[in-house]
Amino acid sequence: MATPSSHLPVESPRVILPNLGRRFSGVTSTLLQAVERQKDLVPLVVWGKSFVGEGIPLVRFPELLSLTKSPMANGLRRVYHARRNIEMLWGLILRDWFCRPLKLVFTSTAQRKHSRYTRFLIQRMDAIITTSDRAGSFLEKPADFVIPHGIAIERYPFIEDKECAWRELGFPGKKGIGVFGRVRPQKGVDLFVRAMIQKLPQFPEYTAVIVGKTTLKFEGFAQSLKKEIEDAGLSDRFLWLGEVEFDELPSLYGAMSIVAAVSRVEGFGLTCLEAMSAGTPVIASRTGGFEMVVRDDTDGRLVDCNDSDAIAEAFGTMAETPSRLTEMARSGRLRVEESFSTEREAKELVDAYNLIARS
Repeated sequence: MATPSSHLPVESPRVILPNLGRRFSGVTSTLLQAVERQKDLVPLVVWGKSFVGEGIPLVRFPELLSLTKSPMANGLRRVYHARRNIEMLWGLILRDWFCRPLKLVFTSTAQRKHSRYTRFLIQRMDAIITTSDRAGSFLEKPADFVIPHGIAIERYPFIEDKECAWRELGFPGKKGIGVFGRVRPQKGVDLFVRAMIQKLPQFPEYTAVIVGKTTLKFEGFAQSLKKEIEDAGLSDRFLWLGEVEFDELPSLYGAMSIVAAVSRVEGFGLTCLEAMSAGTPVIASRTGGFEMVVRDDTDGRLVDCNDSDAIAEAFGTMAETPSRLTEMARSGRLRVEESFSTEREAKELVDAYNLIARS
């Protein structure tokens, strides 16, 4: 986890980034990685949970009210960029109840029809950003900007010797295939488990690793999967790491020989980018966002959603040809460097803020 920022004084921020999630999540990660670059391009503050790094101004609500009371000297409005429903709601409260001169922006990543409540909030935003054309297709009106996420590439260094990195972790076996994210049906963890039950006996050098928190709601789901693994006699071939610290993720991604990102529904997850940056080929489901990142049979393999047999087939094909994995690892890293850096995302976001502030 990043070291919390101190409450640094900011006289006139142009951008307000709320972070009101109850826990560290994928949304938090996208904010955290982008803000490290945005802070060098535009004066900003983060309001809410202190997951941000050192040097990023963090404000409390009274400070936020004070900072936004008056318009900026140049007459432009400050931009308030929400990524969650609760953040949109508080933006409306600040603008319409406290009469703060703000422009409200929301990033929509969901690939499903929004709830009535979310649509109500979105309709009151001044501008909408989406991360992919497919996610944008679920909006009632076209998004104003399409800005895919990026990652902080230096956080996920390219690891070529996977077996050495694996040994350093002290995990069983010689190689790993991992799935990262909350343990729940949406993330396709059950599909991953069943594919591994089918294929691990053919590849004794591999261990399957499941990284992510299991909330109380999905504890039964996780237990049922563990029972399936036990019934198959493969309990010693699976590792359940649970939730890990943010700073531990790069070494885990780097040590995997393959990463599976097989969600049934995903807006624009960072898993593929983080794995590819670390030099790890991916098996990715065709959720819309992942196809923007992963080139089939170049950086990994694309499979249909909700298809454990396709995951098993992709794993088998990749695992039986280590030289092809090496080629995919190099092309994936180059892909991230060229198109999906946080520098690119931060610049496009700041360009969008400038246009919104003038509108």
